[in-house]
Amino acid sequence: MNVTAVRVGFCEYGAGYGGAVISLEAFLKKAPEHIRPYIYTKLDTPEYRNLARFGNRRHIKPFSIIGRQKLNHLSPSLATTFDNIANLAPQVLQFYYAFKRDAIELVYLNNDPSCNLAMAIAARIAKLPCILHARGFSADTKGTRWVLSNITHCIAVSRAIKNELIGLGFPSEKCTIVPEGLETKFFYPRASSFKLREELGLTGLEPVVTLVGGLVDWKGQDVLLDASPYIFKEFPNTHILIVGSAYGSSDHYARMLQEKVAKSEYHGQIRLLGARADVPDILSISSVVLHTSIKPEPFGRTFLEGMAMGKAVIASNEGGPVEVIENEIDGLLIEPRHPQRLAESINRLLRDPKFANTLGGNAAKKAAFYSIENHSASIVNVIECVMQKSLYGRKPHAH
Repeated sequence: MNVTAVRVGFCEYGAGYGGAVISLEAFLKKAPEHIRPYIYTKLDTPEYRNLARFGNRRHIKPFSIIGRQKLNHLSPSLATTFDNIANLAPQVLQFYYAFKRDAIELVYLNNDPSCNLAMAIAARIAKLPCILHARGFSADTKGTRWVLSNITHCIAVSRAIKNELIGLGFPSEKCTIVPEGLETKFFYPRASSFKLREELGLTGLEPVVTLVGGLVDWKGQDVLLDASPYIFKEFPNTHILIVGSAYGSSDHYARMLQEKVAKSEYHGQIRLLGARADVPDILSISSVVLHTSIKPEPFGRTFLEGMAMGKAVIASNEGGPVEVIENEIDGLLIEPRHPQRLAESINRLLRDPKFANTLGGNAAKKAAFYSIENHSASIVNVIECVMQKSLYGRKPHAH
């Protein structure tokens, strides 16, 4: 049975290539044929250009007539007025005409409301149903509340995100929780990659502690660096791998980490590997996989990747990880922002490999429920339901 094709405008206007874009890309790979993607991006780096593999990709640059610095000299109310007229309105028109040109039938906003205001307004003017895939926490602003008041349906990556949306006035019955999904054909328990160990100069059975995530301050890589002396004191041959690169408007935090590693007496055992395409191989050689975010994570796909690989995972006990990990059963949940407590948990697992293996085995079983197939099917179901119920949508029907 076939259903009518739906032309969906996927809008990705986040700060940079991170988990939100990776998750969108994973869904687009699995999207069924009747979902016809038109992908609108703010950035035009190779990662964003690669999205054209999944549909028609449009690069729509942010439009600005008056620079933000000039507006800073005005009163807040006057600055907002000029910003709306000179900057926001032209961007709204860009998206309105793009939606009309591409005959979009449903607008899909990837990420939080604040970066999707222009697209939400354009969808409202074009009388198109609009889905917000809320992948992060949102500031309580007039713009956020306006977007939420004009959204047909929200997809939240966790209960924490749904609860926040409800607190901002969004109806609970119009919000569906869809946890992130993993490509289980890439992330699964496997033997340690001998080739990668050789590349990194790991010739023996040295413990490897790995943290994967963008180099932004709230991901907490500096907490791991502060914990490292306590780790090396008990396990001096440990190697620490930090995988990820800076994204967003500043690389200040990334440079700070580089300087801190360079000054450390253990700098030869702490590696800043940058962005890598072989994350599954890196996780395969890891003894412990970490999630060290110092503020609540909306979901946090990297800790789930470690679980799927059958690794002992340590994660912050707030936000998304709490909804997945059962403490002491399939991972360890610890209070964030405490280097010594992080080190104590790492050393406990290195000290007791049998316990670490038990956690890893249970974690792999748990992670199997978070497959990209389940994730994608849930999103498609939301799209189809919205199209069926929308006043302006076409009701999908069998041919």
